[in-house]
Amino acid sequence: MLKRDVKKDSIADAAMSCFLASGYSGTSVDNIVKASGVSKGGIYWHFKSKEEIFLYMIEKWLHEHKREIQSRLSPDDSATAKLNKFVDFAVEKAQSPVYALVHEFLMGSRDKSIFNQIINLVDNYSEENIITVIINQGIENGEFKPLDARAASEIFRAVFDGIIIRWNHSQNKDISALRRIAKTAIHIYLEGLSNR
Repeated sequence: MLKRDVKKDSIADAAMSCFLASGYSGTSVDNIVKASGVSKGGIYWHFKSKEEIFLYMIEKWLHEHKREIQSRLSPDDSATAKLNKFVDFAVEKAQSPVYALVHEFLMGSRDKSIFNQIINLVDNYSEENIITVIINQGIENGEFKPLDARAASEIFRAVFDGIIIRWNHSQNKDISALRRIAKTAIHIYLEGLSNR
């Protein structure tokens, strides 16, 4: 890793702690300067704006997130087992305050280009690609009925993103309720895919 990347990661880590403590809108570049120990000029050497720091931070988080889910999926697992593991992982990670932070950013962003960059980041690192591969595996081995795997992965993403967003905005963040809803949803989803 280049020295420049190490410094960017260090700034992004400090920014993450600021954003998590004060929210996106409550964090200034001055807060990030103080937390990182890097001068304002040093920050601007690596990033043009607070938005760019946020984008880099989210890209880094998404990359780690994707690597972690891939490490939990065994090549020997059935497609059904992989989708169940994926849902367990999503429930576990739903408690991460980063989800709420991204939602706050998206809701408050007036700059369409920044908004689109976040959406593109999420799409590029999306679980959708992993889900499509898993569904194709299930189709090829006869576990799932022949269908449009890409469309099925979009449905999967919409269902589980929706469940997690609703849970994150609820007053009572009961993880057991989220787990129950997610398990019911994956059961219904898998019944629709099943080739039985």
